[in-house]
Amino acid sequence: MKRLIAFALPLLFLVACNSVEKYRSGIESLATQWDQTTASVTEVAQMVTAEQANFDQNLTSMVVAEDAMAKLKDDKKNMVMDAFNALQTSGASFGTIAGEVNDFVTNWTAKADQVNALKEGLANGKLEGDVTAQIAELTNLVTEAGTKVTSWKEQIEAAKAGIASKQEAYQTVVAEIMPSK
Repeated sequence: MKRLIAFALPLLFLVACNSVEKYRSGIESLATQWDQTTASVTEVAQMVTAEQANFDQNLTSMVVAEDAMAKLKDDKKNMVMDAFNALQTSGASFGTIAGEVNDFVTNWTAKADQVNALKEGLANGKLEGDVTAQIAELTNLVTEAGTKVTSWKEQIEAAKAGIASKQEAYQTVVAEIMPSK
């Protein structure tokens, strides 16, 4: 009996260690990709926040003073207001993008706990649940994040171009309508 235990114990230990080791490369690869993608997601979140703040600040500085507007005829006031409203509306796209990014970041942060649990389980030699499915799900999320980051960057650039066009149109209207000082 002692011989059986002496033989079985090391074999059991080897099998137990081996069950964690078979996931090592998948977890390490996922962790690396996760960290890189987290940096990209964070970058785009900061980018859209900065662009939105910059737009809001610029928009505030472009408002025509009330006393100057009061001197204009109604049709001219309407032209200025229409151009300003078009500019203001074009900036709303930043809010839409920011909403999408923030929703994704909330989910991403929750899933980061799963990645950390896998890394800790690997380090401790004890993994729980269907590890293969967890790795697959999280790897798919990394791929999705990469696609979304690319899309968000394109949307930010498109929004900036649209805003620049509306800003130029607004400035042209103001320059044509407002009396020279």
